Amino acid sequence: MALRKSLLATAILAATVGLTGCGGSSSDNNTVNTPETPTTPTTPTTPSNKAPTITVESASVMEDTLGAEITGVTFADDSDEVAELNYTVSDGRFEVVEGKLKLKAFNALNFEQEADQKVALTVTATDSAGEKVEQAIEVAITDMEPTAGKNLYAFVNEGTSSVSYSGQTSRHAAMAESKSLLGKLTTDASVEDRNTIFAKAEGFILAQDESFHGSDFTFTEGKGVAQSNLGEISSKKTVAGAGGKIAGSDASPMNKTWNDGESFVGWTDFGTFEKTPNGLVEYYFDLIKQQVETANGGTKIFAAHNDGSIEITKLYVTPEGLDLAQLIQKHLNGAVSLSQGADDYMDELLFNNPNGNTEISPAQNAEVDADKNYTDMEHKWDEAYGYFGAAINYLEYSDDEIAGKSGRDAFKGSYNDFDGQNGIDLKSEYNFGNSGNAAKRDRGTKSNANPTDFSAAAQIAFINGRAIINKNVGTNIDQWSPEDTAELKKYRDQALLYWEKSIAATVIHYINDTISHDDGDLKDIAEGKYNADQFYAVAKHWSEMKGFALNSQFNPHSPITDENFKEIHRLMGDAPKLNVADVDAYIADLEKARDIIADAYKFDADNVVNW
Repeated sequence: MALRKSLLATAILAATVGLTGCGGSSSDNNTVNTPETPTTPTTPTTPSNKAPTITVESASVMEDTLGAEITGVTFADDSDEVAELNYTVSDGRFEVVEGKLKLKAFNALNFEQEADQKVALTVTATDSAGEKVEQAIEVAITDMEPTAGKNLYAFVNEGTSSVSYSGQTSRHAAMAESKSLLGKLTTDASVEDRNTIFAKAEGFILAQDESFHGSDFTFTEGKGVAQSNLGEISSKKTVAGAGGKIAGSDASPMNKTWNDGESFVGWTDFGTFEKTPNGLVEYYFDLIKQQVETANGGTKIFAAHNDGSIEITKLYVTPEGLDLAQLIQKHLNGAVSLSQGADDYMDELLFNNPNGNTEISPAQNAEVDADKNYTDMEHKWDEAYGYFGAAINYLEYSDDEIAGKSGRDAFKGSYNDFDGQNGIDLKSEYNFGNSGNAAKRDRGTKSNANPTDFSAAAQIAFINGRAIINKNVGTNIDQWSPEDTAELKKYRDQALLYWEKSIAATVIHYINDTISHDDGDLKDIAEGKYNADQFYAVAKHWSEMKGFALNSQFNPHSPITDENFKEIHRLMGDAPKLNVADVDAYIADLEKARDIIADAYKFDADNVVNW
């Protein structure tokens, strides 16, 4: 009996120790501690923090999709929520948001452009305790076939195309042809040929009759185009002059009174012509005419700088260093193309009461014109797109192909016979104007930390906006859902912003070239020893810089202020400063202008330096 009581007491003691000694012993055999065998209490073990994990299973992304999520990549951590981890990505086009690897909002990938249709990058994830993991990821790009309303600017009503912008193509072609002709104005040409070339070049821009509409193009020689002259693209479409589409000559309401002698800024000397966008074109042509007449009279023309020993044989380049062929074309890209697209078709003529103007009715979308198969609203959007100048399959090109540098034979030269019929259709299969500059500037950032994608951001916005209009055919905009109206304005703003960003980036590109370029730059002139080719190179680069820099004033939605715009042009002046004593200070002024532009458009510093 005594034995049993002793055993019972021992059992109770053991149970009591087990209940009250939680964490006090590491023993797992229920041994009772006695004074003869004391045990030292141990400190509880804190679980160790582990680095995050990145799991990759066939990472891929669809091309031609802005801000697309990369599938097949997941993140995890033992202590932090994945959204709270700190992420870095080696490729500046990508980011991690809320634990999802994706392209940044205004970047897309191009199946045709990336080597092996893949992108290699490294993602680093770091938790709150500083533990991190690095993971190499190869993202495969999924090809999207050209699809109407997705990555192809193509839309239909009742099974038939509703897209038409031949008038805009006609003006692009006229501008391209005029520039091509001006390039042939040299002292090597005969007097008769010079007079003929000048008359045609001026006529394609300012003529008010159809005398040049049947003249065969020279800018398309060897390209296998379907149309050989303006008349085969469209009926008479004047570029500038009375009745033309240049700002101030067009009857459509605009955000400024361009012909008041004050609104148009950025140039000071107009000779005997009006201080208007059109007056500047007339002034430029008059300068060329004077040089042609001088050459025709047997007098040689020399550069005005340093010792004046450089003879000018290109009659579209002035002694002061103005390349008038470039100035005319680039000024018209703004005063006609951007002005029409931004200040007419995508502003007053598209939305109800823009800028409080109650005298203007928005484009109607309720009825399809039986003869033309489009609504007024569809056509207004198409006309804006036409002035941007992109081929309908623009997203199928690589940047190299649009720039005419390299690529597939069927796409090189910035044109492609998409439908395989009758050669290159200038109305839908050729990249004109600013669409080419967008791709060129993207190409120039390809190897930088934060590459741009102006071309995709603009083109996809044009396509998505047109898709909303197409979806709402049968109802006017005041009957649309608030969501659709807001989306259309969002895509309008996106298209115009990236269109203009491509122009601003091009201004920076030519500021850089004017300051320093292997073919010739301000520093060469400063040394006082330069040849004619170096002089022409500086004139060309400066004139492209200045001509493009005049453009942004024609976009009422521009991010650059009027004050900054005026300061940029004060720094640039009306001609390059090429006297030896002036060059260093002038370079500093151009760098200041570049800084103003970079700040206004929030350009990456690395891109600014390398454009």
